[in-house]
Amino acid sequence: MVPMKAPFLGLCLGALVAFGTVCARGHGDDHLLIDALTEELTKKPEADLFIRRGELYRHHQEWAKAEADFIAAARLDPKLTTLDFFRARLWLEAGEPAKAQPLVDRFVGSAPHEPEGWFLRGEILAALGRPEAGAAAYAEGIKRAPTPRPEHFLRCAKLLANAPGADPAKVLAALDDGIARIGPVISLVDYALKLELERKNYAAALTRIDAAMESSPRREAWFVRRGDILVQLGRPNEAITAYRAALSEIDALPERYRTTVPVEKLARDALTSLQRISSN
Repeated sequence: MVPMKAPFLGLCLGALVAFGTVCARGHGDDHLLIDALTEELTKKPEADLFIRRGELYRHHQEWAKAEADFIAAARLDPKLTTLDFFRARLWLEAGEPAKAQPLVDRFVGSAPHEPEGWFLRGEILAALGRPEAGAAAYAEGIKRAPTPRPEHFLRCAKLLANAPGADPAKVLAALDDGIARIGPVISLVDYALKLELERKNYAAALTRIDAAMESSPRREAWFVRRGDILVQLGRPNEAITAYRAALSEIDALPERYRTTVPVEKLARDALTSLQRISSN
């Protein structure tokens, strides 16, 4: 049994990684892997083998078979509390969050230091129609994660936005927490900009773009975004300056970047905007 003090994410990944010779025999075919694991289980039933097979069944949405394997693993090793996580995730994906909640609550109670449990709890609460409680669970997971990812902050913010009577200030605070901790990741800044523009808070949107540009090695996309906002503000001369700056930044890129589809599209957008301003 893997002790609970081991990193939980490593355990989750290990449930699929450690196939060893099974992977070689299966040639990447999940059904062959299931057959190989079944053969191994007939020789020596082990909790780890049941977990691996259960995860494969879960991947194929064979919910009843996956649950049976996880329960079999629990019978063999009742102290393996991480099975509560596996089972909670299974029932969430199966569309039965009410079955998942007591399992994830038990897991979080036994391993409160594991961020993945809190993130899963957040998704289960959201599926139960409790987005604000889900956001609070995500916030707890973020506190415990050594290196939280952008999607954690983004999901927390979106759950807050989905809550009844959502407070935009709370949503922006969740995004700003992420930006402060991991930098101006475009997904976080984009969502913050969307919220600021919805509130017609154009000055704050421009301030966010300026802050992102200060720490970003690539500024062409930000210049285009700045130009778009200045157009909405009725400041065409400043918008022209921003679009031209974007084109200059693009021209200065090495060819391998300049000729990519996203950058070519960005250049076309800037040129189209300049032409539109000139024609007015």
